[in-house]
Amino acid sequence: MEASFTSAPEAYHFNLHSTNIWHIVRRAAHIGLLVIGLGLLACDAQEKPTVSLYLATQRGDLDQLERHLHWQSAINQPFPDGNYPLHSVAAQGRISLLQALLSHQAKLEVRNALERTPLEVAILTGHTQAADLFIAAGANLSATALLITAATENTQDRDIVRYLVQHGANLEAKNSVGDTALLIAIRQQNHRLVAHLLAQGANVNAHDADGHSALQLAQAQSIIQQSLRRYGARE
Repeated sequence: MEASFTSAPEAYHFNLHSTNIWHIVRRAAHIGLLVIGLGLLACDAQEKPTVSLYLATQRGDLDQLERHLHWQSAINQPFPDGNYPLHSVAAQGRISLLQALLSHQAKLEVRNALERTPLEVAILTGHTQAADLFIAAGANLSATALLITAATENTQDRDIVRYLVQHGANLEAKNSVGDTALLIAIRQQNHRLVAHLLAQGANVNAHDADGHSALQLAQAQSIIQQSLRRYGARE
């Protein structure tokens, strides 16, 4: 029987060939991992925004806003309408957009064309959850002055009144002509606001600068007179 064997040169050639294949496989694997890594990086990279920052805030588009934040758009510059991004999202109560802007150091005390801060805009539009976020972030609230503003602007929102009173608004504070928020509401025949203010403890017997009582100012306003008398108003 003939012995089966492999000559030394053949064995050497086989080992060399195997070694080359192994190196090729390893190199291919490394290249594959590199390609995958680059692909993941490309997926993670934030794309540039496709709409303006103004439109992103107006539409409540969180994805576009986050793109603007990633590409460092000017979030502390006013829009042509005089509002800043924080004003726009506050007026709509966009909580997720508000949180995103606050996390990127949007300035809290910027004032729009009406000289109002984003916090004031949030409250005057009835978005108290947004207002809570502003206050938690350190925004300043002049609750009494804002109550007078709300009354002057004829608000009928009970939550606005309640929120401001809860944050220290003085119901008996007067405006430049000597009217409390209640008297302002009576002059404007705003019976809903009158009811909200009375429910929060407004002085039903307040007098204006000329000595007229709330009840006297409410002449010919039967609904308001009924509300005032229910709370103990006197002539």
